[in-house]
Amino acid sequence: MPKSIARGQQTRAANMHARRERIYDAARRIIAVRGFDALNLRELAMAAGVTVPTIYNLIGNKSALVAQLFDETIAPFENLQYITSDNDPVASPAEFLDRVVDVMRDNENYYRAEFLARESLTNKGDAVALAIQERIVQIAVEACEQAKTAGLTTGDIAPKQLGTMIADHFLLAYRDWAHGKTSLEVFRDRVIAGAYICLAADATKTYRQRIVEMLNTSPSRNLVIPLKK
Repeated sequence: MPKSIARGQQTRAANMHARRERIYDAARRIIAVRGFDALNLRELAMAAGVTVPTIYNLIGNKSALVAQLFDETIAPFENLQYITSDNDPVASPAEFLDRVVDVMRDNENYYRAEFLARESLTNKGDAVALAIQERIVQIAVEACEQAKTAGLTTGDIAPKQLGTMIADHFLLAYRDWAHGKTSLEVFRDRVIAGAYICLAADATKTYRQRIVEMLNTSPSRNLVIPLKK
């Protein structure tokens, strides 16, 4: 293939990627301010400086756009190594959750709207939303698999069951945050405490002792959901 043709193809691909990212950025801004229900392709095209046909060509319809936005919420946290020889296995769950919270803190309004939309679609049996929820569970299951492989848990409780319990706790705390019942700091503390307590249920003697010491010496101060007056 001639170099000029190859460079031209690379330029077109780069331009398409830039336009696609501009569309996603504009969609996030609209959603953060007005929610998912306010998102429509005509307004999005104007905000992104493209045409509606361009959105269809680069991404697809609104459902395809929403599916991609949901995917981008989860994808950065998949396929991570939670337990390695370079990190402290007791600190690993908190370090992972801190990364999640840092991402959420950058755009709380968007992530709140994203969850509420996904929750509504999940309740309606939407396949995309249900698949995202299953991927959240799988992240926790994979972390428990790594803990078992590293010899930190006994395996008496199957990693799938243990991970599902942790994911359920995460989703419950996330739901309370998304509905405005708690702050992001409370969300973080509740998830960390819940994850450690679940891990302690199947931890080896040494790992459990370290978890218990950590929980007792550094208790969370934000585990109680404040009642609304």
